[in-house]
Amino acid sequence: MKRSSTHRFWLRTEIPIFVFAALALAIAPGAVAQIEEDFHQQVSLISGGSVLVENGRGDVSIEGWEKAEMQVDAHKIFEGDSADRDRWMRETKIHVEGDEHHRSVRVEYPNDLLHSWGGWNGRRAVNLTIHLPRQVNAELKTDRGHVIVQRIAGRLDIGSDRCDVDVSRLDGELRVHADRGDVKVRDSSIRTGIRVSLDRGSAQIALQHLGGDSDLQVSRGDISLTLPKSAAFVLDAERTRRSSFRTDFAVLARGSFGGNSIRGDVNGGGPTLRLRADRGGVWLHAAEQAQ
Repeated sequence: MKRSSTHRFWLRTEIPIFVFAALALAIAPGAVAQIEEDFHQQVSLISGGSVLVENGRGDVSIEGWEKAEMQVDAHKIFEGDSADRDRWMRETKIHVEGDEHHRSVRVEYPNDLLHSWGGWNGRRAVNLTIHLPRQVNAELKTDRGHVIVQRIAGRLDIGSDRCDVDVSRLDGELRVHADRGDVKVRDSSIRTGIRVSLDRGSAQIALQHLGGDSDLQVSRGDISLTLPKSAAFVLDAERTRRSSFRTDFAVLARGSFGGNSIRGDVNGGGPTLRLRADRGGVWLHAAEQAQ
C-alpha cells in the first residue's frame, strides 16, 4: 500500500485500512505457517458515550484518552495449515458500527474453522487495541484472551471466558462475570458499586475508594480485597468448612457472629460489602494509605 494512501486514512475517519504481512510462509504443501494482518479504523465518539466490544478469540486492550474519537487497531494472527489460510484471513472481519453516541466493535470468524483453534494445528486469533474517550460506558464480551482496561471513567461491564482480566485507573462502576480466569483491579475508585462473580478464578482487588453496595463472590478461587483503612461499610461475609475469611478491619457486630455469618459495621457503617468464596478464601485488607 502506498504511503500516501496511509496518510489519507488518518485524515478521513470511518475508513478502515488493512496492512498484510506474511511471516514464515510455508514452503511445502500442508506445512504450518504464520501470517498476520493489521486493521485500523478511527471514528467519532463523544465523551460520555458507550461502546460494546465482542471478540471470541484473542486479546482486548482498552485505554481512555482525551479525544472525542475511538481508534480501533486489530491484529489478525493465523498459524496453521496453509490450505485454510487465505479463507480464514478473508472471512475473519472486524465490524465497527454505530454513531458518535454509541459504537460497537465485533470480530466475525468463519465458524467452520473454529474446531482447530488452540490445538496442534496452530493459533488463530484477533487482538484488539482500542483507544476511546476516558468518560465512557464500556461493555466487553471476550473469550480465550487477555483483557486489559485502563484510564476509564464510567461503567465497565466485562463478561469473559478463559480470560485473565486486568483493570487499572478505573473511576466509576465495575461488573465482572468470568469463568476460568483471574481478575486484577488496582489504582481504582469505585463510586457506585463493584460486582464480581468468578468460577475457577481468583480476584485481587486494591481500591482507593469504595462507594455503593458491592458483591464479590468466587467459586474455586480466592478473593483478596484491599481498601483504605478509613473505608466505612457494612460487612457481610461467611466462613464455612470449604472457605475461610480473614480481615484487618475492626468489625462492630450487628447482633453476634453466629454460625458462619460475619456481619457488622466497619468505621460506622455505610454501603453493604458482601463477600463469598466457595472452596477458597477471602482476605479483606486495611491499607494505611490508598492503594
